[in-house]
Amino acid sequence: RSWASMPQSTRKTYSSGIPFWVSRSYAPNALYVAIGIVSSGITYREVREALRRMGLENDADIAAAGIRLLKLGMPIPFNISTIRSFAAGVEQIVVIEEKNPTVESHVKDALYNASHHPLVVGRTDENDKPLIPGSGALHADDLLPPLYRYLSPRIGDRLREEPRRPERIPLSISRTPYFCSGCPHNRSTVVDDGIVVGAGIGCHTMIMLGGEERYGDIAGITCMGNEGTQWIGMSPFVETEHIVQNLGDGTFFHSGQLALTAAIASGTNMTYKLLWNGAGAMTGGQDPAGGIALDGVCRQLLAQGVKRVIITSEDPSRARALDLPRGVDVWDRGRLDDAQRTLAAIGGVTVLIHDQRCAAELRRDRKRGRIELPPARVVINHRVCEGCGDCAAISNCLSVQPIDTPFGRKTTIDQHSCNLDLSCLEGDCPAFISIIRRPDRWWRRSRAASSAAVLPPVPDSLPDPAPRVADDVNIHITGIGGTGVVTVSQLLGTAAMLEGADVQGLDQIGLSQKAGPVVSDVRISHGETTGSSRVGAGQADLLLVFDLLVASSWSGLGVSDITRTSVVGSYDVIPPGAKTAHPEIDMPTADELLARIAGATRPDARHWADAAGLCKDLLADTVGANIFVVGMALQAGLIPISPATIEQAIELNGVAIEANVAAFRWGRWWVADPDRVTAAASSGRPSKATIATLPDDLSTRVVDLAGDNADLDARLRLLTSELLAYQHHRLAAQFLTDLGAVAAKVAELDTSAVATI
Repeated sequence: RSWASMPQSTRKTYSSGIPFWVSRSYAPNALYVAIGIVSSGITYREVREALRRMGLENDADIAAAGIRLLKLGMPIPFNISTIRSFAAGVEQIVVIEEKNPTVESHVKDALYNASHHPLVVGRTDENDKPLIPGSGALHADDLLPPLYRYLSPRIGDRLREEPRRPERIPLSISRTPYFCSGCPHNRSTVVDDGIVVGAGIGCHTMIMLGGEERYGDIAGITCMGNEGTQWIGMSPFVETEHIVQNLGDGTFFHSGQLALTAAIASGTNMTYKLLWNGAGAMTGGQDPAGGIALDGVCRQLLAQGVKRVIITSEDPSRARALDLPRGVDVWDRGRLDDAQRTLAAIGGVTVLIHDQRCAAELRRDRKRGRIELPPARVVINHRVCEGCGDCAAISNCLSVQPIDTPFGRKTTIDQHSCNLDLSCLEGDCPAFISIIRRPDRWWRRSRAASSAAVLPPVPDSLPDPAPRVADDVNIHITGIGGTGVVTVSQLLGTAAMLEGADVQGLDQIGLSQKAGPVVSDVRISHGETTGSSRVGAGQADLLLVFDLLVASSWSGLGVSDITRTSVVGSYDVIPPGAKTAHPEIDMPTADELLARIAGATRPDARHWADAAGLCKDLLADTVGANIFVVGMALQAGLIPISPATIEQAIELNGVAIEANVAAFRWGRWWVADPDRVTAAASSGRPSKATIATLPDDLSTRVVDLAGDNADLDARLRLLTSELLAYQHHRLAAQFLTDLGAVAAKVAELDTSAVATI
């Protein structure tokens, strides 16, 4: 009997629509006994993705191979009758689930007293050996080997051979989450060497990614609201007499104050460092629920038995508006170390409250006009800077970055990411210059108008992109948290849906909003979509690179295939947080990272640009760099969406519409006519200072030293002109005399060696 001829009442299907019963007429392989696969939730979609990559494209292919699928919409409470009905006529059942084998145990229990006992495997196989991974998220890539082991007799030569993934050498440095520029945690979480610190839930959890020399010896982390309770149990059994416990204000109001009360009751010696930043920044910047004013918290702490409370702040004058209880001191944040030492010397529970607004929320308030920008900005004179990195060590700020200049490796302030915390000034370095903006409104308006006037307009008559991909495409996006990577994935998904396509997406972010790695997948199709939202190994059609470091890691290259994957991106290398804290760490160069990506992508479909630099020159801001790259990819024919629909999605997003549309169009022009974009960027770029003309005698001596080496000649002229401008002719002449003496000593060597000396 065929399936169609069976009475409706006897047909049994589940959410997958695949029949349980398989007959000889329905299954060409003449399989009378089926194999069952049980899964639930997102794992079911990973199972369907794995089956699709094995050649089983739809429900009919799966049923014809004698495979039954059961998707549990609600695993718990478990329905025994469902699994017994599903198991009828099944020889083996494979249970696919993440972490603990909960469903597997219920399946075995349900079938134990049944008349039919199929073999059930899951976390382990029939020989009690590991089969399905029990840690982390299950991907289709993880499921291919175990599923093929049991399905290979049924699918035969329809198995698609997966491309072999070459082993890649790990990068010398990776991008990890880090505190925002100007974040109060950059300073408030720092302790003296040897101090034991308890980690907690919040942005300050990222101290666990740092080093003991800055954040202390971490004594574990507890669940939210238990901060400090680990020390209650540990303290009687260790020699350490005191620890510092970090506690965010949001966690304090949620449940952490109960742990603090328990610490007081236990009589332990510890200092709670209450990080008062006014926002649940880790989860989106919400106001702490149930919060009360700072002076009220101080009274509450003292009433509960806290021995002493000290408040540190970047602006102690704010405390004048508070009704603080007697005995609560307010110190400048520069005395943070003194405050920690003072409290550590007091027995019992003490509290240090670091009062400083969340930098991310402060930046949003400034952008929305709720508060005015501070009048001062900081720049670094590269002729004075020695590149020691002390300013980065003191401020621990991502905006303090190393930069290569004609005068060597120096330090610069990234003005586009700077949150104007100005803690970098505490290094007391003569290279720092504070620029104070005039406060009158007329000056600001006229300056803004003049800045807008010099920006080159986007040319009209853009040529239409030539399609190079099918309507169905898998896009893998890699970038840095906080720069709009997820926004780009949503724009692409929205545009595809506006054109009637089916879109699946997955944003893997974690702590990525704190300058960590972001990976977003967008799968656009026009057919049945039952598979995973994640792009699997070798399955990416397009790799969008917003950050070379993330794209060069396994997160980017793991989905790439040299015969399939196109790549479009920006080759600007932004130093990660680890480089800020440790400037001595070597980073791979842009050329090294580009070569690494080239080894995993199609040689005929690679498009690169300095998107951040071009947007800075064309739009006076680097924020549009990601949209610029999207424009490049679309013009290259690698995104099957019309330009008008992308611009419609940008308008629907409703944020900086004109700037984003302009960045998108400039990106398209970069592929259509890069010389035109370069010329426009040059017109909007400030002219560089020219090297002063040297006196004839000095110029002659430079020619004698450099010979035919043009690079050496240019460098000598630069250094000589700098000395000439710095003091006088005699100093510049002495420099060339000394250099000539060195050159005479190494005359047998290539004269280019003198340039290094």
